Amino acid sequence: MSTLSHEQAEQLIQLFADRYIRKDYAAFIDLFAEDIVFEFPYAQEPNPKRLEGKAALKEYLEKLGKVLEITSFTAPIIHVAAGAPVFFAQFGASGKNLVSGRPYEQSYISVVEVQDGRIVRYQDYWNPLA
Repeated sequence: MSTLSHEQAEQLIQLFADRYIRKDYAAFIDLFAEDIVFEFPYAQEPNPKRLEGKAALKEYLEKLGKVLEITSFTAPIIHVAAGAPVFFAQFGASGKNLVSGRPYEQSYISVVEVQDGRIVRYQDYWNPLA
């Protein structure tokens, strides 16, 4: 098990945010391992709680892009786990719900595991009421 530097974690989450906002989903997906496990522990029906693999993540992003537009992320606060390739990121997002037209404001805590420079597991904790 390798460790992860604060700089590596910071760079990865910055690429994550930049590519997502630019809607460069091909480059965004490239941040993840083929067998990525992406989890949403607080998701409510009909939203998925777990995605497995890049194809499932891509399909999810395409659907999400039709209902939600995120226009900015706040600067993340990053905590790197000691002796493990895992980091925690706290950040906010602003945007618009494309269905209702209402503003979207969200706070996130993400637990991210990295292997060989790619994200292998991403746990996305967010407020489902937002």
